[in-house]
Amino acid sequence: MLDGCKRIGVLADTHIPHRMKEMPPRVYELLRGSDVILHAGDLESTEILAPLRAIAPTFAVRGNLHWQFSTGTHDQDLPVALTFRVGRQIIWMTHGHMRFAYSVVDKVMGIGEQRSLARVNKALIARLQRLKPNTATVVVFGHSHLSCATTIDGVLYFNPGAVTSSASHKSKEPSRVGFLNVDDDGGITHEWRDI
Repeated sequence: MLDGCKRIGVLADTHIPHRMKEMPPRVYELLRGSDVILHAGDLESTEILAPLRAIAPTFAVRGNLHWQFSTGTHDQDLPVALTFRVGRQIIWMTHGHMRFAYSVVDKVMGIGEQRSLARVNKALIARLQRLKPNTATVVVFGHSHLSCATTIDGVLYFNPGAVTSSASHKSKEPSRVGFLNVDDDGGITHEWRDI
């Protein structure tokens, strides 16, 4: 239970140290003022959690990059999913791939002329609709490196985008963090901030 949370900082796909050596200082600036921070996977190194925890309580799930073991840094000891109650909201967070095989399928969806990260998000949401707890009112995920927010059957599916961009995705979206804001009546809104 995350009682009293009004502002939840959400990030994903930091890929440190594989794609970036360290967290951009702007991420910390943006997250200041958060009551809690959620990281939706592909941290790679869990050492990035300590500076985030200096800002607010921080929770993270594992990502899909199983080759991380060969680099000596990995987030595979983290849980696959976490569930939180924030007032009347039930937030379920996972990276989105759920299994290595899905991770490969998602990669293929992002390759070639028909490549579309929006298409990957659509597939992730369809997958997470089937797998989420029935009580979830918000599903937080990452994996696609593309921010999105869509409500289906009263459930908000929220992807904060990626802290690190991927040259292979050729996405025009800037690096981002997201926020979930809980109002006094327990309703929830979302926003993104570019890094």
